[in-house]
Amino acid sequence: MSKTNTMERQAFLTLTTSSQWILFLAIGLIIFSWVEKKRLYQQLGQGTFVLLGLFALWILLTDQIVLPAVVSDQVVPVEAQALSYFSGLLISGFVAIVAFLLGQAKPRWARFFNMGLVAIGLALFFMVYQLQRV
Repeated sequence: MSKTNTMERQAFLTLTTSSQWILFLAIGLIIFSWVEKKRLYQQLGQGTFVLLGLFALWILLTDQIVLPAVVSDQVVPVEAQALSYFSGLLISGFVAIVAFLLGQAKPRWARFFNMGLVAIGLALFFMVYQLQRV
């Protein structure tokens, strides 16, 4: 592996690992809010998802992840799969905004969006875990 590829791999791992830990925190805060029945932790978890969405938007807009040239019979490169992961983070940020706004107006409905947010978050957590193993 060349020095450039090693540096690109290191940058890739830095982006995915940092987002993975923050995702873990966001999921944990929302679950902890259910256990402790504290709305503040729920809002902190939702805010963390929004920050992740903004981070993902920055990655997607600034081409932080470089896609290699793909030949038609090749498998999908891990960088392309990472773009799907970051797109999922962006979507979860939007869901978190909706959950927060509903929590202000109709707390009952916010519960369903928070459950969906945790489900999406767990799916993304394991998705990025698989990406890092490659």
